[in-house]
Amino acid sequence: MKKEEFVSLWLGNISSPDELEKILKTSYTEDGDLIPSIFANSFNIERYDDSVREADFYEESSSSLSRLLEDFSYDDTIIPEFISVCGEHLGKNYNAVVLLYNFNYKDIKKKVSIGDGEFEFLGSVKYM
Repeated sequence: MKKEEFVSLWLGNISSPDELEKILKTSYTEDGDLIPSIFANSFNIERYDDSVREADFYEESSSSLSRLLEDFSYDDTIIPEFISVCGEHLGKNYNAVVLLYNFNYKDIKKKVSIGDGEFEFLGSVKYM
């Protein structure tokens, strides 16, 4: 699923920024083997590069895709690209965003419940 110049987008509804951090936290065994995040396990993602992952939690949820993606890397490119895929106004409000750059998720799972919240995969687009 690693693919240069692509970015994959998930939107979710969760209770707090601490929950988002917990969901995205990776760790390692004593032997140095990666223990994937709850997010990665939930979407059957074996591995992604944390250094090109961006995420944010909003106190006020929104159904505006451009508002949710504003101020992320390459927002001038990814906002119109994702709008062409999903439309500007989403069917519901979201308060969490996860973007994986150089990653082209293959829609293995579209929507998952994580704890008391849920995340939904919206698509992948070229950002470069």
